[in-house]
Amino acid sequence: MTRLLLTLFSLLIFFSGDLASQVPTYGIITPQEKSLKECSFDKEADAVVLLDHAVTNYADDNSMVTVRRIRIKILKESAIKRADIRIPFYSKNQFEFITDVKGYVYNYITAEQPEIIPLDKSSVYTEKQNDLYSEVKFAMPGVRVGSILEYQYQSQMKSFSGLDEWNFQSDLPTLISHYDVTILPSVAFAYRVSKSPSLPIDLKYMEREGRLIMEMRNIAALRDEPFSVARDDYRQKVIFQLAQYTTSYGSVQKYATNWEELNRDLIMNDFFYRVTEKNLSDAEDFVKKAKSIGDPYTRMVQIHQFMKNNFTGNGYGSKFATNGLKKVWENKSGNTGELNLLFINLLKSAGLEAHPFLVSEHHHGKVNTSYPFEGQFNKVIANVIVDDRNYFLDANDAYTPSDFIPLEILNTIGFRVHKKKPELIQLSGTEVGKKEYVGIMATISEEGLVKGSLSQSSSGYSRFSRLSRLARVKNEADYFDYYFRRKESDLKMTQLSLKNKEQDSLPLEQQFEFTYSAPENGGYLIADMNLFSDVPRSPFVSDIRFTDIHFDCTSNTVINAIYKIPATLKPESLPKNINLVMPDQSIQLLRTCTYDEANSQVISRITIKYEKSDFKAAVYPSIKDFYKKMADMLNEPLVLRKK
Repeated sequence: MTRLLLTLFSLLIFFSGDLASQVPTYGIITPQEKSLKECSFDKEADAVVLLDHAVTNYADDNSMVTVRRIRIKILKESAIKRADIRIPFYSKNQFEFITDVKGYVYNYITAEQPEIIPLDKSSVYTEKQNDLYSEVKFAMPGVRVGSILEYQYQSQMKSFSGLDEWNFQSDLPTLISHYDVTILPSVAFAYRVSKSPSLPIDLKYMEREGRLIMEMRNIAALRDEPFSVARDDYRQKVIFQLAQYTTSYGSVQKYATNWEELNRDLIMNDFFYRVTEKNLSDAEDFVKKAKSIGDPYTRMVQIHQFMKNNFTGNGYGSKFATNGLKKVWENKSGNTGELNLLFINLLKSAGLEAHPFLVSEHHHGKVNTSYPFEGQFNKVIANVIVDDRNYFLDANDAYTPSDFIPLEILNTIGFRVHKKKPELIQLSGTEVGKKEYVGIMATISEEGLVKGSLSQSSSGYSRFSRLSRLARVKNEADYFDYYFRRKESDLKMTQLSLKNKEQDSLPLEQQFEFTYSAPENGGYLIADMNLFSDVPRSPFVSDIRFTDIHFDCTSNTVINAIYKIPATLKPESLPKNINLVMPDQSIQLLRTCTYDEANSQVISRITIKYEKSDFKAAVYPSIKDFYKKMADMLNEPLVLRKK
């Protein structure tokens, strides 16, 4: 039986004779590693992974055993923290164990007398993180700039269901990433390699052995970049998914190889679709009341609101309800999958058409529609159909109204699990987007004190995201600091006010009084008129961009400001009138600024509009250039002098 089903895309393959023979031996440091002081293909790096090597095979009890070895060189002081090692593993029900940890630190003193410090095994300990995961922790000894540290450990899992993916790339540049996997004869896995076309991979597949050896070299680090999501989408990696296995009776059990088969498997799953059809006797009174609501849309909204008001998440993400729904109803709490599957159960019981809908949130990654891998999705939500309109509702989202697509899945692709019509659906954007209206009334004194009031109205997705932020901060003062304070200013805010927090149909109103300084320079007062925009400076400063740019959704921000100035002062220069537009009309900055001499006031109106929310990394140079110009123009000050 073929144990590895080959599926590749965006791939250059080079077959070599014996990839394993090219891997450095444990404890033997090469002259090139000793002399390395900078990563030639990633000069910003403060450390480099010299080797990430793993071999996976099966034991006599059919468990999966992986021996992994990692070698890192410290190039700069900032990387010494890399000596603190954490190895996460899935510890629930003792599914995985980490054993045989060993390591050492190599410090080059002289060629004849290097310092080699072994890892003290008594310093290795295990710490439970939550009900699912634990971590093996230890600190490598004597690490300094120039150190090479190497450690090795063994992972043993109860079954090959733990085979997930191998990442060739991390947040450090990697010289060699090597993975050698042999699959248990009774199982078969599909796999695909996700990588940049410009990076080659060595791959050797031995079908008779069920063995696959892969290696990539000289891979730059994948770092955090502004306005990026799903960084893992851009990581060089290989992804595995169980395709079939042979039971103890000799029959072959296959897993999904197309979307129809995946749908079939999910329909038959006792912890997924079937729980949405079971009768919950404890919920009968609620269902009876819900059924009495004649209008189907109102009924849907009321059930959605009931879930948001009465149930809380337990902090765990899942797509399944492994313990059923009875306890979820009783405890009014559950993981993300349990809450939404309960929600679907209640919707169905109340006579509405509702289906489980698999989604991949932005941070989790994009769905490749060519591959029916359930692992591409990280959450299940409810798809409700009322009067031929699709609604996509998340019982875990306390702020998004029922007629909006949750922001975390906006413009993504989801999969509807349906007995008759399973379907991949594009969750198209909405015309609403984010809307902000800012009104500023202020006076500037002869001494340069700017004093006034600000009123900001946030609607659409802006309202929902701001309420979500409010729920995560300690108090309203922290909320205002997060959205309005700039580190370089001496802004003081008083009379803080938040209105319409409970009324979904109304904009969120934010108001406060403020003061800040307009410093004097050579007899001129320099007043900052860009203190309350979202573009105090350009976030795009790097010359290289690997990830696509994601701005959540379309948006429209209007800032109207009036600055009253004393009769003894007059503008020396005003911020210029501008109309800055991206070549494809996707982003626009429009500003007018005038001086009303009769009333001694400066009037400014700024409009910043985003007609699209996602940009490919290939257009990054244009975005970077546009943002620099936009920030420079917005930061043009109001300059006042005495008459």
